[in-house]
Parts: sequence; C-alpha cells; structure tokens
Amino acid sequence: MTIMLAGDQRLSKSILWQIQRQFFLEQGVHAWQADIVPHYISTNPFMARTYSKLILGYLRDISVSELDQTQPIYIIELGAGSGRLAYHFLHQFHDRLGHTTLSDIPIKFVMTDFVPETLAFWQAHDRFQPWLDAGLLDFALFDAQAPAALHLVHENLSLTPDKLQNPFVLIANYFFDSIPQDSFAIQDGQLCENLLTVYSKQPEPNLGDPAIWDRLKLAYEAIPLQQPYYPDDDYNHILNLYEAYLPDTKLLFPNSGLDCLKFWQAYGNGRLLLISSDRGHSLVESLVDPGDPLPNLHGSFSMMVNYHAIGQYTQLQGGQVLQASHYQSNLQVAAYLLGNTPQAGSETKLAFNDAVQSGGPDDFFSLKTALEPTLAQLTLPQILSYLRLSGWDADIFQDCFPHLRKQILQDTDAWHDDVYQVLLKIWQQYLPLQPADPLKQLIHILLTDMAYELDTFWNSVPVT
Repeated sequence: MTIMLAGDQRLSKSILWQIQRQFFLEQGVHAWQADIVPHYISTNPFMARTYSKLILGYLRDISVSELDQTQPIYIIELGAGSGRLAYHFLHQFHDRLGHTTLSDIPIKFVMTDFVPETLAFWQAHDRFQPWLDAGLLDFALFDAQAPAALHLVHENLSLTPDKLQNPFVLIANYFFDSIPQDSFAIQDGQLCENLLTVYSKQPEPNLGDPAIWDRLKLAYEAIPLQQPYYPDDDYNHILNLYEAYLPDTKLLFPNSGLDCLKFWQAYGNGRLLLISSDRGHSLVESLVDPGDPLPNLHGSFSMMVNYHAIGQYTQLQGGQVLQASHYQSNLQVAAYLLGNTPQAGSETKLAFNDAVQSGGPDDFFSLKTALEPTLAQLTLPQILSYLRLSGWDADIFQDCFPHLRKQILQDTDAWHDDVYQVLLKIWQQYLPLQPADPLKQLIHILLTDMAYELDTFWNSVPVT
C-alpha cells in the first residue's frame, strides 16, 4: 500500500520541513551529543580559527569609520547547535583580539537556535558562564522560518534595529542546508518549478517517528513557469539568469535563506559580513545536475546549498562575494560583504585570501582525512605539530592518543613540557557535551605517564 501524504508542492512548502522541525524539537542537543547529526567538519577549532581571522579583518575595515560606542559589535551565529563552534571561536578570537589595536572595541557573540531546550543546555553549561559574566556572550531564540528580533536572554534586551546600529557579523554554518529551499528544473531551455509529491507505505500521524524516512518515497514533476515566481525581483532575476545560461538541469534555490538574509539587512544600517560553510555549490558550472534534489539523511536531513545564488543576490545588492577560486571538495567556505564596507573591505578580503583561498578548512579536512591511516607512523614532534596546526583539536587528539602515548612512554622526557602545553590548550578550548566525556580521562592518563601533578594541571586551566 502506498499513501500520498502531500502532492505537487513547492519543495519549500513540503512536509519534509515539518519532519525536520519535529526532529530538532524532540531531539534538542541530544542530536549532537549522540552524533546523530554530523557537526565536526563545521564546528572544529580550525574552522573557528579561520573565522576569527576573517572577522578580525572585518573589524579592521569597519574600525576606520565612526562606530556607535554605546553599542557592541555583534557576532550572531544562526543555528549554533552543539555550541562547539561558538566555544572554539570565543577562545580563538579573543586570543587574537587582545594582541591588536582593536581590543577596546566592545564585542558580543550571540548564539541562536529555534529550540528552547538547546538554549537551556547552553545556559546551564559551566564552560559558557565566564563568557556570560564578562558580557562577551549571550543567547537568543531565532527561527529562520519566522524571523523576529532577538531577545538576549542574559542581558534581557530585545535586539531591535535601533539597538544594532553598527556593522555586524552573521555566521551560518550548516544552516542554509537545513531550512526550506525550492527546486527548479530547466527543460529544453525553459524554467520549470520542480514540484514534490511525498508518499509513504502507511499513514504518518507522528512526523517525529525516527523510522519515517524508511517509509517515504519522493517524486518530482517539472511544471513550466508562466509568470514571475517570487514577489522579490532579485530572486526572479537570478532564476532568469539560470534559464538563459544553464543547460538542462535540476537545481535548488535558497529562498528561505535569502529571506533570512533580507531580514538581517534591516539591522546595522544594512552593513554586515555573512560567513557560511556548508555542502554546496559556489560556481555556476557546479549547478548542472540532471538528478532531482534528494535529502542527505542523518536523523534529520540536509540539502546542498546554492551559494552561487546567495552570491548573485549579494552582488545585486551592491555587495561583494568572497569565495575560493578553486573547487572545494568537502565543504564550501564563503563570505559576503553587504552594505557600505569601509576601505572596500580590503582587510576582510586579505584575511579571506590568507585564511581560505591560500589554505582553509576544506584543505585542512582533506589533509586530516589523508593523515588518518598514517597516524601510527608519526613521530612525537610530528603529532604535536599536527595538534598545534589543528587549533588544539580534541577529536584529532583522541585519534592520535594511542600513538602519542606510545611515543611518550618510549621517548625521553625532553618533550614532556611541550606535550603538557598542548594538553592545556586542548582542554581549555574543549566543550564537553555530556558528563561522561572521555577526553578528561585520556589527558589524565598522559599526565600520569609523564609524572605531572594532576591537581596542578586541572587547577591551572581557566575556561576563559
């Protein structure tokens, strides 16, 4: 038996997104605690280091203009999820900021999510408390499908446009891939809407059933467009470009993502830096794909992001697009300057060239993947170099642990102080997601092997 749950719908209006929302509402932070939803590639310390460099470049640009000294520069993470990117970033960014002439500029990082239980987890986490107490961090609910002014939980402040007059930063990692998109087809040179019908083997009264994806079947049908599709002329302009330029293909269009970006353009007098990393396409030739868009399943689901469309929209708004000129095989890393950016964004562009174009998160992940089978062959100094290069990555440390321990037990104690300093950095910049996290025990073992005083180590690790 096959039952049609919903027929001939725009992809952005389909039942799939109801299933998506229900999953996150029911799972909350457990989605990341249990590794149901992948998040390492977009939340690791190397990514945080890259973003800290980009945002410092942006601060150098905007600091030459007159800023409202009564308001901080806000860095807002959309869909902060596990909180690990934010925590890594706070360390990486403020370590750098303190060594610059910009250290007097007030900065506030705001973590957002649409699930109240996820915010409650952040609020209860002791690692975030010092940052909250210092006024450097806050939390807020934000729903990309119904955007509204943020209410900062800790400060008890509604962040309306008049409260955010300075240029600001949006971070959107693994965000655009998880919110509604539309699908289009180009057939015989004509633009068509690619409508979705969803079938199941049974009635589905509970959209939160984890097994629902095993029963669903998706079918698309391309229907020629007879009139402008969106009320926004810029969106239609981009679609017209695709119709004129691309051969027959199926493609996704980030209408909800662009709606969200338009919402934020009402803040900061339209001046903002958007940074995003995700699976997607930045180059127009990458959009050519004969297959219908299918969800990538991992408890929830994700779809490829059309970064090219976001770039086209940015340029239509008079903004600038920063993206790697080479193919990024694991994930796209892109930045968008909107509004009037002082110095034509020269410092931001320089930072992007150094931190992404000349070797960024995608490159590092490729090297990490290549190194994983060879970890046993690394010497102790090489393992320490790898950990420093990673930005003190706890996941890489755990992968290296048996080999690192073997080297420590076999080598002289000449390297022990270097190992100790690396362990300090890893533990200081790590955000445990659950009480039974194994990292502390692994560090304990190495400290014991090196005959270091355990209490001295744990007491010397500030969380900020």
